[in-house]
Amino acid sequence: MRESRKSQLASSIAVLGIALIAFFLIFALNSLAWPVGSTVGNVISNLPTPIKVPNGVLRVTVHSNQTIVTGSSYLNSGLVIPNPDREPLQGIHVLVYLNAATSPTLTNFTNSDGQVQESLAPDAYTVKFFDWRLDNLSVSVQVSSNSITDLNVTVNASTYAVQSFNIADPDSSGFAVGWEQVYALVGTNQSVTSQGQITFLDTVSPPSTPINTINQYGLTQITVSTTSSTNDSQWLQIQVKTPMNISSIRTMSILTLHSVYAVKTSAFQ
Repeated sequence: MRESRKSQLASSIAVLGIALIAFFLIFALNSLAWPVGSTVGNVISNLPTPIKVPNGVLRVTVHSNQTIVTGSSYLNSGLVIPNPDREPLQGIHVLVYLNAATSPTLTNFTNSDGQVQESLAPDAYTVKFFDWRLDNLSVSVQVSSNSITDLNVTVNASTYAVQSFNIADPDSSGFAVGWEQVYALVGTNQSVTSQGQITFLDTVSPPSTPINTINQYGLTQITVSTTSSTNDSQWLQIQVKTPMNISSIRTMSILTLHSVYAVKTSAFQ
């Protein structure tokens, strides 16, 4: 009986000892919590405030610079077609990509002044133009803080009035196709083709139509080679890249487009 009581007493003392140890541990941890928290709070509050780098501005301007080559037959008839001045191109779809991103950072359309202006964080960007007149041009630019990056694009357009033409249609299909030939007489001996340009046969718009009002409908992309020439005219051999409906031809001219650009950065005034 005495041994049983001694055993119970020893167990009680052991439990009490464990409880006292646990109490002192909890008290010690609570005592340390406030100074540790205060120290961490001081460290966090003493960290410097991140510096925000001011944005820059990207300003994109798109113009056309058009030349109309009329030919002597137009001049002899008394019809003089003026060359339009340098004109802004409105409605050009402009997309801006950050570095090598696949999704655009922003997208916009040029206004009546041919411009898009956006505030952007300093970085490297790619500006893409989704428009047939610019042949989907892509330009890399660097936007700097507190600076204006000007991207100026000019679409150099030349329209050659066709004085007469001949279309071979040996299969009588009513369509001119890539393996058949179209011959056009233009009133100039200057080269119609040059490197880096795209060339169209326009069968809808008169030669005097400004590039900013020409619709892609009625244009057929072509390749051109010269067959014969004189001092003031030349016959061109044309191959169409897509079938062209011969009966839909209302007029005929050759339109060439070549885009050039310049990038300039200047500090805010």
